Amino acid sequence: MRWIVLAALVIVVFLGTLVVIQSRPGTAVRKKQEAFIVGIERRSPARMRRLIGEEYGDKWGFTRDDAIEAMLDAGSQFLVMVVESEEEAFVRDGPLVVITTVLTVGGTPVGPGANEVMRRVNQLRKPFVFTWEKESFLPNSWRLVQIDNEDLPEELYG
Repeated sequence: MRWIVLAALVIVVFLGTLVVIQSRPGTAVRKKQEAFIVGIERRSPARMRRLIGEEYGDKWGFTRDDAIEAMLDAGSQFLVMVVESEEEAFVRDGPLVVITTVLTVGGTPVGPGANEVMRRVNQLRKPFVFTWEKESFLPNSWRLVQIDNEDLPEELYG
């Protein structure tokens, strides 16, 4: 009987430690960032909607729905889209986490727009900056609130 209690206690401590490690902001936000990139590649508006906060706003005046529509529009030009994240940097500032990363876009284009997307994104010298904010006390409540890149013009459609 004593062995059963001891084994149960070890299992509880192990699982508790695992939950604490997975709940750390660095781990949680990196997982959210990876899920967001997969959402872009798969052109999944539901996944992007779950990860982008309602308060999303960027220098182009996009709301959450505008950002999702723009990413889906760019992704629609690909049969297969691959987005790779390189040279990732992670900074925590209170309730915000900023991930700075260089993105590379590739894949199988189905239209001329895909070639333009790949050319433009892959020629950017500055990294993309993703700002994540914790919405509540829950460890899984991180949402994307802004995307930026200094090399992109203020007017995207000009």
